[in-house]
Amino acid sequence: MSYLKQTPTRRPLSSRLARLAAGMLLTPVVILGVATATASAATPCTATLASMTASQSGCWQPFTAGSPINTPLPANPKLAADNGAVQAHMASYGWNLQGSTSAFSLSDNGTRPVYYASPTDPQVTVDCTDEEGPNTCQGYNAIDVNGATINVPAGAMPGNNWDAHMIIVETATGEEYDFWHTSITGSTLTAGSGSVENVNTTNGTQDAGDAANLALTAGLLTPSQLASGHINHALVVDIPCTDAHGASTGYSYPATGGWGETCGDYWTENPTGAPTIGQLFKLNMTTTQIAKSGAPAWQQTIMTALAHYGAYAEDTNGSWHNEGIYIFTQDPTSWTSLGQANPWTTVINKLGGQNGTLSSNIPIPVSQLQVVNPCVPEGTCPGATGPTPTPVTTPVTTPTPVTTTPTPVTTTTPTPVTTPAPAPVTTTPAKAPAATTPTTVTAKSAKHTTTTTTTKQAQTLLAQTATKKREHTHKKHHRAHKKHHHTTRHAS
Repeated sequence: MSYLKQTPTRRPLSSRLARLAAGMLLTPVVILGVATATASAATPCTATLASMTASQSGCWQPFTAGSPINTPLPANPKLAADNGAVQAHMASYGWNLQGSTSAFSLSDNGTRPVYYASPTDPQVTVDCTDEEGPNTCQGYNAIDVNGATINVPAGAMPGNNWDAHMIIVETATGEEYDFWHTSITGSTLTAGSGSVENVNTTNGTQDAGDAANLALTAGLLTPSQLASGHINHALVVDIPCTDAHGASTGYSYPATGGWGETCGDYWTENPTGAPTIGQLFKLNMTTTQIAKSGAPAWQQTIMTALAHYGAYAEDTNGSWHNEGIYIFTQDPTSWTSLGQANPWTTVINKLGGQNGTLSSNIPIPVSQLQVVNPCVPEGTCPGATGPTPTPVTTPVTTPTPVTTTPTPVTTTTPTPVTTPAPAPVTTTPAKAPAATTPTTVTAKSAKHTTTTTTTKQAQTLLAQTATKKREHTHKKHHRAHKKHHHTTRHAS
């Protein structure tokens, strides 16, 4: 199989905006109270990784119980120092959830394809090209995927968009391989960048799949979860833009990098008070308030997850101006490329949707979103109790920078509000992972054996390398921005 690679413009991932915008052009279908059961009465997910086959009929959750993705929030979590500033910024520029301030919708188009491979599936060799610069074929854990031999289900394809993401989870070992700019020809899988992290033993923060360096399955909403009425993990979202970017600024735990677009890079929006990559948003509503909101059961399922676990800012929308905060969902290519039906369509129809879209006239206002202090998911708040996220080791190498460009679409661009942004508020950078005894992590081949250390010398090297990679990425951003707007003008 061979797939056409488009000329690179920008990362991180934003091509979903084309699909989302297309969905927004549909005539709104107001579905209220269609589902026959409330979110609280549904059956929770119980599937195991071993049970996940190509059909993905189960409802499985990756990474350790102590992962920041899988840890529920306390009843009244400590809020971030910049919570007020972020709320004021979102209000000033008209930020919204899922592209609307007056409604809420979810379509059958997803974001990232995920495949579950067994040892009997065809084997391919990974040819990772470091397209984004040195060391971009490894995650924050410093395990290089180039040359790895992995199993991939026959017929599996990357996402049908500019990013061409592809996620392979080896059910026998728990290794999750995340790729970007992916194609398969014969027995070779070619990727512009890639990383690997084990879903059984790690917390999902040592990857390089997106701007935050989180694993691509972490927080991903699946159709089986929505159908079950239970989402027992934090969601992940992309946001319009951030307050800063780079390896040393512009991110918050659990992110290990901050490579998204800064507000003001591509349209008029003051970055002061904007969120930071990795920040955790919590819906400030009680279970009773959600039940009385008038929202349909499927929407209440999402609202409950936002209230009990929150949503991490994992990426940015790219250079296409859109003030929406969008939830990452699994791409139907996960099934359709294997000759199976799109389960999103089945679930949406069962829940009363039409034309592949669930729609409600009950919005989830961003004014109800609070920014949680990073000490909460990190388990370091004074007097904190409860599960602590799985410790991770700081590698010698730098976080992988990621950039992207959305697919150009024809749509109406929101007009930014000219209200001055609030005064700057300083956000304390995320703490580096605690030092541990040097550890050797071994992947499938000898070239994947990597020793990580937490010495001061390693920390210095990390910062120096990150600065160089940041400069390299920003130059690519500038060239890419010109290419993107050239393409957009011709498209329109």
